[in-house]
Amino acid sequence: MVDGIVLPGHPFSPSAPAISINKPLIVGWNEDEYTFFANASGDVSGYKLQDFGALNKKIEPQFGENTGKIIETYRISRPDASPSGIYNEIMSVTFMGLGSIEIAEKKAKQYGAPVYLYNFGYKSGLKVPGTDFPMGTAHAMDIGFKFNNVRPEMPGQYLAGDRSERFIASLNFAGLWSSFARTGIPHAKDQPEWPAYDLVKRPTYKIDTECEVKYDRNKTERELWSSLGYLGGKD
Repeated sequence: MVDGIVLPGHPFSPSAPAISINKPLIVGWNEDEYTFFANASGDVSGYKLQDFGALNKKIEPQFGENTGKIIETYRISRPDASPSGIYNEIMSVTFMGLGSIEIAEKKAKQYGAPVYLYNFGYKSGLKVPGTDFPMGTAHAMDIGFKFNNVRPEMPGQYLAGDRSERFIASLNFAGLWSSFARTGIPHAKDQPEWPAYDLVKRPTYKIDTECEVKYDRNKTERELWSSLGYLGGKD
């Protein structure tokens, strides 16, 4: 509750909090956040879209006059993506991803302690119930992975799936988290170095069985959301 006394302002609005300028930060999101929420709501129609006209109709209530421009941008940046694939990315990034990027950018603008931006991309192999669309890297799936709590005796069909590769991804995720907790710098054995986020190269660390650094990930999409006012804001 922002009361002006105990909590004088909203964290990261209009800028990163000064109280933590010298504290390093990790922030990020799961690549397919929205599959979880669609399933939980009982509306999985976005994962059964037959054409881009249906996609337009599905998201227009949320994005209004910007709908056409959004779909056009994603069709250019992802020429092989299906209507449901683009729907999933749009809903996932606006639901969780853009907020993570904005936090990283505002933290970086302080020029204090580093901030590390990630995207969790390990795919579970599961399907969104009632569809043929991949559940992918659903919301909350990261919890077991980052605490290295993906164990053989756990039910394989709960978010993480039952592919054997999940143990490798979990080991990487937990290694990054535990090393950050110990040293303030995330790293995992046999995985690439994770560079701190900056406003020029904009590195995002993709966490998977094989981790990867992606510079200015999905640049045209990021610029689209910024131009529409979904990303950025007053500092």
